[in-house]
Amino acid sequence: MSHLIIKRITVTREQRVMVRMAANNIRPLDFRCGEVESLTETLRTKGRPALELELLSLFFYGTWQGRNRYSRAVGYALFTDGIDKYEAWKCCREDKAYERHLLLRMAGFLHYRPVPCRCRLEYRGYPVRQVTAGGIFFSRRRYRIFPSILDARVALFDVGRNPEEFRIVEEKDNHLKNPKQ
Repeated sequence: MSHLIIKRITVTREQRVMVRMAANNIRPLDFRCGEVESLTETLRTKGRPALELELLSLFFYGTWQGRNRYSRAVGYALFTDGIDKYEAWKCCREDKAYERHLLLRMAGFLHYRPVPCRCRLEYRGYPVRQVTAGGIFFSRRRYRIFPSILDARVALFDVGRNPEEFRIVEEKDNHLKNPKQ
């Protein structure tokens, strides 16, 4: 199943929704910026809250993917409530009231910022550069820095990894670049 990788979502002064996106099944990725007319129509007729719910729905169902506040809001809501994404999809197909309640719960996390505490993941004593559903990638020199402990836990939750296998290590320094060991 193909999905779109989203880099940026912008609402212009003319009430147009502009999205910088690329299809995931075409390599190399060709990011283009264009107006999404259905979202622009939603914004103009129903307003900003309805647009945000529609965007959350696109990220929740996996049609759109990327690292932005909408995908974080979906991850935070599923993680904090302990909801399995696939079970939630099944319940949403059967019960539209449950879907609306879940999207409103996710909307509550749109502007949420956890307490900053820079940290990284370790797996069996090795610093982790990337965690995916298919594998764990290591690097002695560079590793992924998370802005908070909650973000690290959500990243493990999103890919379906057992969080007990990983150790979250808080960073001692707070500079913005990835540290080199």
